[in-house]
This record gives sequence, C-alpha cells and structure tokens, in this order.
Amino acid sequence: MKKFTHWIAAKAIKEHQNVNDLKVRARYGALEGWASIVINLLLFVVKIVLGLSVRSVSLIADAVHTLADSGTSAVVIIGFKIARKPSDKEHPFGHGRMESIAALVVSVLLFMAGVEVVEKSIHAIVKPHSSTAPTSVILVILATIVIKELMSRFSYQLGEIIDSQALKADALHHRSDVIATALVVVALIAARFGYNNIDGVMGVGVSLIIFYSAFSIAKEAVNPLLGEAPSRETIKEIENLALAYEGVSGVHDVIFHKYGQTSVISLHIEVSDNDSASNLHALAEQVEDTITEKIPGMAIVHVDPINKEHPQYEAISQAIKEIIYGDRRTNSFHDLRIVGCDANRCNVIFDIVLEQDADEQETYDIIRSITEKFKTKFPEMKTVIKAEPKYAYSL
Repeated sequence: MKKFTHWIAAKAIKEHQNVNDLKVRARYGALEGWASIVINLLLFVVKIVLGLSVRSVSLIADAVHTLADSGTSAVVIIGFKIARKPSDKEHPFGHGRMESIAALVVSVLLFMAGVEVVEKSIHAIVKPHSSTAPTSVILVILATIVIKELMSRFSYQLGEIIDSQALKADALHHRSDVIATALVVVALIAARFGYNNIDGVMGVGVSLIIFYSAFSIAKEAVNPLLGEAPSRETIKEIENLALAYEGVSGVHDVIFHKYGQTSVISLHIEVSDNDSASNLHALAEQVEDTITEKIPGMAIVHVDPINKEHPQYEAISQAIKEIIYGDRRTNSFHDLRIVGCDANRCNVIFDIVLEQDADEQETYDIIRSITEKFKTKFPEMKTVIKAEPKYAYSL
C-alpha cells in the first residue's frame, strides 16, 4: 500500500516531493479529501440501503458514521486550503496551524456523531426488534470493511509523507469506521441466532469507538496549537548545525516555536570573548542562515562571549560540575562567565538546567544550595545563578 500511495502521489500531485511547500501540501490534502468523500458517499449509500432493508440499528448507525467521514474530509480540504494562504498583517507567521484546527474540527464532528449513535443504540437495547440479514448482505458489508481499511492506510501514508496531523486524523477516523463495521457484522450474525439485543449493544460499541477516535484526534490536534515541546532530535539537529562552525564552543537556551511548516527558533551560542564584535556578529548570521536552510522559518542567534583565560576558570568549572552532577535535582550548567581579573575575588555567573519541573520556592532552594556548596570551595567569590526556563532547551 505504501508503494501504491507514493505512486498515486507522484502521478496526481505536481512537485510532490516538495512537501514543505504550502501549495504542495494543499494538493496532498485535496487528494486525500476528495478520495475520501467519493468513497465514503458510495459506502454510505450501500450501508444505509442495507441497514434499512434489514432493519439494523447498528448498521444504520455505522452508515451515519461513514457519512460523517465525508464531512470531516471536507473539513480537511478546507483546512489545507486556508493553511496555504501566505502571511498577512493579522497573521505574520502564516496560517499553517489551520491544519491542526481542521483536525480539531474533525474530532468535534466525530463526537457529535457519536452522541447521535449512542442515543439510537440505547433505544434499540430498551426496545429490541428482530433484524435478519442474508449472507449476501453480510458479504457486501465485509467488502466495505476491506475498502475502508485500504482508505485508512492510504490516508495515513499521505499524512506520513507530509507529516500532517490532519491527514493522520482522517485516517484514524477511517480506521474507526472499519472497527465499527466489524461490530455491525457481529451483530447481524448474532441476530440470525435470535440475539436481537446484540444489535443495540454493538451500536453502543460503535459509539464508544467514535468517542475514542474523537478524543485521540483532539489530543493530537491541540498539542501544536498550545505550543508542544520540540523533539529531542530537533534540538539535537539545531545544536549540531551551530557547533559545526569553528568558534562555537557550546549551544544552549534553544527556544522553538512552530506555525505549521514555519519555525521560529532562537538559541545562544558560546564563543570566545577575544574575537571582535563584528566577527561574532558575522558568525551568528552564518549560523542563522544554516539553520533556516535546514528548518524553514527564522532563526535568531544570541552570542555569549566566554572568558576562559581567567586563571581559575578550569578549577571553577570543575567545582560547578561536581556540585551540579552531585545534585539529582539539576541536570547541567552552561554559559559560565567570570567577571574580574583577580584570581580569588570575582563574580561567577552561570545558568543551570533543572532535572524536573520546580516551582519558584524549589528553584530558589536549589540555587541557594549550589551557592553554599560553591562558597565552601571559593569563599571570596560571588555567584550569580539563573535557572533555565522550561521552554528553553539544552542538551
């Protein structure tokens, strides 16, 4: 199925390999959306006709679920169309997050369909009626399961190609329809043996699957809208791109925002304070250009000049390492600066990375503990310690 999906994308989508281009992404969305709408409408007609003919509540409920799939696919198409719009005065970072909003709308529509299905199913449990389906009807329904599973895999593969939560959400919607239809088959077979109330029970099962799908889709859609944390791989890639330049000795305080396919990145690089301001500015711009070439968007680099020529630098750095690594509450430190030329009387400034979330009081206690331990080794030195915020990352 994967090879087939790639073949279809290559034939149907112009410049299909340029998946970061908003227009190309919109074409992927249109391909998946229209394919889903056409197939779902055909399957809806088949299911509703069969459901009414054999008087099966669960099959009619499944038909409604399938019709809802067409509506959600239409939302996906609209979402991608809006997402491709360029940035404007009101939306300077573009409209890329509309893909996530489309997925969220899909989840809401799913939930509404689930409510309707569960109401009808409970009524069928309270007042069951006989529904017999011939073997030919069951075989037709089994065929719809195969078609819908192939549609689910097709949609998910397209979502994988362009890394789209909206397409993956629609694929999950299709998969829920597969499971729901399988439960309908169980109900129809049970009805042939006189277990008529199974029809309503399976209808409730269908609704539970719909609710679960709605929750899963909403969860995946909300995370990027709220500002989810970047992956460790992304932070590592940014760090490696910066460290590839001669003169960059460290990277920290990486902040990463994503608006669809547009990323806004800021980071600090540690450099020698012996170099001129103009050279360090040029270095920062080179790092910015390299990062934006690999990750579409904008990168802002802050330069932290580090003085490693202080006579006590190595001893101070080693002492801080021992303190930090000896405290389970802290992970690492960076941006060590020593202000003052006196070997013993100077200001030691650095940032710490906490191992886990800590409130204001806990952070204060950790910094005070580090300060006290440092004082035992360098009593005449003063420390200025800051805790790295939760939204900034250092590896």
